[in-house]
Amino acid sequence: MADYSLNLALFDFLPVALSAVGLWLLAGILAQALPESRRLLQAAVLLVVAGGLSKATWKLIWVLNQADLVWLSNLLFILMAPGMLLLVFHVGAAFRVWAGRAAGRPARRAALLIVLVAAASLAGAWADPEGRTWFFILLGAAALANIAISGLLIRFAWLREEWLTASLFLFSIALILLLSGLAPVAGSSAAAQWLEESLNVLAQGSFALAVWRLRGGLRGRP
Repeated sequence: MADYSLNLALFDFLPVALSAVGLWLLAGILAQALPESRRLLQAAVLLVVAGGLSKATWKLIWVLNQADLVWLSNLLFILMAPGMLLLVFHVGAAFRVWAGRAAGRPARRAALLIVLVAAASLAGAWADPEGRTWFFILLGAAALANIAISGLLIRFAWLREEWLTASLFLFSIALILLLSGLAPVAGSSAAAQWLEESLNVLAQGSFALAVWRLRGGLRGRP
């Protein structure tokens, strides 16, 4: 964090904002098929966005007064994992409804998996109190849910022959995977950090644009 500048700390809020736009639009799309889950979907988006804001705020506070509020940084995946798990089950349920099948019980299934992930994370923290086992469990859950959401959206857009929309979703998840691979080797130089944040902006912007295009294609759908 030694080279982390104020401009970069402020720039870090941009991908959070773009993610918020894309996920909020996605929640609206899903609520068309699952109106009874509208509030839960909105809560899931707020969890994910709050996680992103906590991480960005941690960086900003560190830059401004060198205060390392680790708990604020840790909130990223503590909040993001359950939010993403809620969303991925509802994405699958909405697409089943549009295919003429029963939605099932996405909230119940998501809640069960959230409890299991939380239990595994707590067990990891208990078994390795000085380590980061709990963190990687939550990180893995959030990442897999994110990949699953994008995979479902790519498939749905592809089946509707919305090639550009599918390509935007694919581009977004490819950038996320690239960022995951770069993280351990990118280093902490200012140039590396700007590269990471710029790629994240592209990823979240592509996702938001793809959801916006998908939303336009679904207008008027029962």
